[in-house]
Order: sequence, then structure tokens, then C-alpha cells
Amino acid sequence: MFDDRGPAQRRNDRSGALQRDEVKRVWVDLAIAYPRPQERPVRPMPEGVDLQSRVPGELLAWRRTTTGEWVGWVCLPVRRGEEIRYVYQYVVAAALSPREDVPDKRSHDGP
Repeated sequence: MFDDRGPAQRRNDRSGALQRDEVKRVWVDLAIAYPRPQERPVRPMPEGVDLQSRVPGELLAWRRTTTGEWVGWVCLPVRRGEEIRYVYQYVVAAALSPREDVPDKRSHDGP
């Protein structure tokens, strides 16, 4: 999904999860991970948990489900109003995409 070598580099001896040698930065599309029922009307709830945003996350490992699908073990922020909580959870592969961060301008030499 993210490189030519396949979704994982090694298997974690303790958990059995397929792990990358390093953390991979990803975008997590929460609307794909938590699809809304189409037949329900939207009722805005500003104090509710936001599960429809695209948020930055860190892909830590891959796992196969009992049906053979890939899911990523991801650390991601979930917002509720002004509160942000970081959670670790499995996310379907379709909701994950590679993320390229903009380099920090202070780290460059010259103008």
C-alpha cells in the first residue's frame, strides 16, 4: 500500500503484529473509518466527538483481520469540542493514506 516492499517489515514477537521498522506518517480519513448511515439526517452537535474529519496519524503496524483484510494500528487525535485525545486503534486500510509533512523552515540554511 505505501511502498514496493509490502505493508510491513517484520513481525512483533510479543503481539504478532506486522510492524514497520519506523513509524509511518499517515492521513486517517475518519469518515471512511466511521461511515455515517446515509438514511439519517445530519444533526450538528458541536460538543460531540468528531469522527468525520481527516486527521494526521502515525501508522505503527499492520494486522490481518479474520476475513483477510488489512488494518493499520494507528495513533491518531480525536477531537471533542476543544478537547483532543490521542487514541490507539485499528483502522481499515482504505481510510489510510501516506502523509508528507512540510519541512520545518527553521531547519534550512540560508534565506
